[in-house]
Amino acid sequence: MPLRRVAADRPPSPLSDFIRDHIRDVGLSIRTLALQSVSPTTGQNLTAQWITDVLNGRVPRMPDSWRLDALAAGLGVDPDSVKAMAIAQWIGWDIADIQTDAGERLIFRVPKGCTPEQRARLADELGRMITSAELKTKE
Repeated sequence: MPLRRVAADRPPSPLSDFIRDHIRDVGLSIRTLALQSVSPTTGQNLTAQWITDVLNGRVPRMPDSWRLDALAAGLGVDPDSVKAMAIAQWIGWDIADIQTDAGERLIFRVPKGCTPEQRARLADELGRMITSAELKTKE
């Protein structure tokens, strides 16, 4: 999840920014994204209006899990990544997302006040610790 600069009057919106970037980069309309956004667990679709509301900051609370899963399906990304961005956007936590060598993922809250360099170092150290633990369990 890329770090974004935040203006003083605008709260962080990593999920909205990711959706906006995806739509622009892939050349999708919001309507097409909505049609592609089907929850694998419930079969429910997102509406273009709901996606527009997310993009414009009109969704006042964290979306239900099925909506985030549907959005992940529509965007073609891992549901955990979408959920991490939602946590950052609606709860306000700074989240780090680490992929380990074994294909596992660790998503965690970064302590307040960490610089980008400290955040990267913490993520690297945790990744190394996980890889080391995975290797020891294979022995």
